[in-house]
Amino acid sequence: MKKQDDFIVCRCENIYYSEMLEILEKGAANSRELKLKSRAGMGFCNSRTCGHFLDQLTQDKNTQTPSYINLKSQSPIRTVSFEEISGGVES
Repeated sequence: MKKQDDFIVCRCENIYYSEMLEILEKGAANSRELKLKSRAGMGFCNSRTCGHFLDQLTQDKNTQTPSYINLKSQSPIRTVSFEEISGGVES
């Protein structure tokens, strides 16, 4: 059971704040390491929801500067509809 003051940081991967702090205490030096060790920011939104918070968290805990290693969001180049993907074929 999570504490009352604990909250979900990454909704896509269901990662809690307490889990992030634990990973930072074990030595994650920057946002990228935190992301790789926790999977936060690797879900459906590609860190668009939690990415800024992860950057802030590592800056606060490890004195990381914002320009050091920011999370890389890999969003699609353009929005594509299912119709375009299927080539207009209906099932």
